[in-house]
Amino acid sequence: MSPSNPALTSGSRTSTALVSGRSCLDLLDSGSVTATITWNTGQTSTIATNHTATGTVTSGLFTGSTVLQVFTGPASDVLLCTAGLGTVSGIYAVATLEITSL
Repeated sequence: MSPSNPALTSGSRTSTALVSGRSCLDLLDSGSVTATITWNTGQTSTIATNHTATGTVTSGLFTGSTVLQVFTGPASDVLLCTAGLGTVSGIYAVATLEITSL
């Protein structure tokens, strides 16, 4: 996981973002999200990303490193929305996080 910290083997974060009043056309608008990752060593990293899932580690372990998140989840609601057949009541996804040191 981290050549500079061999004891580091995993990390986790959970987040819920409630956004109201957004239309289907707003789904990919930019915005910012801040989250804290707790590593198996007890150390933490705070990351700041935009809605396109790129950003920076702003504090803690790996400060200054680049963050890339890839979200994977079912798209049925989104497909209905983009086809003009409904709205998106929620998006649930699993994120894969990559932190690249400078």
